[in-house]
Amino acid sequence: MPLNVRLFIWFRLLFNCRFYYPIFTVLFLDLGLSIGEFAALNVIWAITIVLLEVPSGALADQFGRRRLVVIAGWLMVAEMAVLCLMPVGNHEAVLWLFVLNRVLSGAAEACASGADEALAYDSLPEAERVSLWPKVMGRLSRAVALGFIVSSISGSVLYDHARVSSLLSWFGVSSLDRALTMKIPLVLNFITGIACLIVCLRMKEVPVSSTLTSGALIDRVRESYRSIVETGRWIWNTQAAFAVILLGLVFDSVIRLFLTVASNFYRLVGISESWYGVIGTVASLLGLITASLMERCSERWSMARNFTWLAVVIFISLQGAAHPQNGWAGVALIMPLMLSMRCLHFFLSHYLNAVVDSSRRATALSFRGLTMNLAYGVMTLLFGWHTHWIAGRLHLPAEDPRVFATSLTWLPWWFAGTLALAGLWILFMRRRHSSTLMNQDTSIR
Repeated sequence: MPLNVRLFIWFRLLFNCRFYYPIFTVLFLDLGLSIGEFAALNVIWAITIVLLEVPSGALADQFGRRRLVVIAGWLMVAEMAVLCLMPVGNHEAVLWLFVLNRVLSGAAEACASGADEALAYDSLPEAERVSLWPKVMGRLSRAVALGFIVSSISGSVLYDHARVSSLLSWFGVSSLDRALTMKIPLVLNFITGIACLIVCLRMKEVPVSSTLTSGALIDRVRESYRSIVETGRWIWNTQAAFAVILLGLVFDSVIRLFLTVASNFYRLVGISESWYGVIGTVASLLGLITASLMERCSERWSMARNFTWLAVVIFISLQGAAHPQNGWAGVALIMPLMLSMRCLHFFLSHYLNAVVDSSRRATALSFRGLTMNLAYGVMTLLFGWHTHWIAGRLHLPAEDPRVFATSLTWLPWWFAGTLALAGLWILFMRRRHSSTLMNQDTSIR
């Protein structure tokens, strides 16, 4: 396996498996922020990604993928350094430092999106890329699953001040202040950020196109933005690429929305907060099994068949969420939905990389990220509006569990409806494309 591919797996592992994820919301609140400020900060993060996602992909195709990945590594180190330097107790300073952190984090996500995957894919032997990439993604899926297990368990345990104090006393060390122990997961992530940067610096650029300009900087930037328009036009006119991206945003938006509110669902079915980390660990362990399944499916079945069975699994799981069973039976019914996100992104990467040209690969992959983030944002707004509408209709506060339970009932039918519309649109685009080719053939004759 080429060096860049091995480093790509390490990069994704270190970049995505973060020790503070299990206590993400709690961390914001413990540092003195309100729920409203937490939501506003995440909006800033999302806007940063949306604004930079596609331009960063175009710049990667024009200036080199390695450069953008290295920038992402530096930005990760910077964002974690800002978190580690948070002055606990100073609300105004914490708020503005979090604004800086969210901008740096969003910029890092945007720079990495598309560039890392394009660099790894084009490092494979050209004749074997389509057959080798599923194996690479399978290995990545296993590595990330193990990484999430380690980071989730250790991050939540090390954030517990009582446990850290007990551990320190066992070693004969006096207890540390809460303001210090709460930053242990952040310091660990700062260290992994440095490791991630080292991985980025070891990557090698892969020349993929002779069309890259070598003139003045401003001319190269203009060429990058010209390539955005060209790639967007190419996606619109390429049936396979358009279908992959359209299906991706339909599937991803629903799955990601449910994963966002999963903790509320656990509470709804009567699972205590102490088990949430265990559920995530079990999902990661099952992810180790699904990696081999995804590889076999991509090798043996067509794109249409793989997305069809995945759609059936998602719909059935959403029905399980819409009619929740108490206790662990309720969790078991939605576990396939949690695993389907891994399958989805595996298939999206496999099928989109297979059809896109190397010269625009990072830009096309960034379009995939942009459309899915926008779709997720729209879904989140719709879900919030729908929840408040249900609360008014039932004359209950929006926080009432019955409101949340009712709001889940529309998800399977929303998914089925949007998937049907996407299917009709793909069919329409296919017929239009066939008609265009037929007219061209007639004019030639």
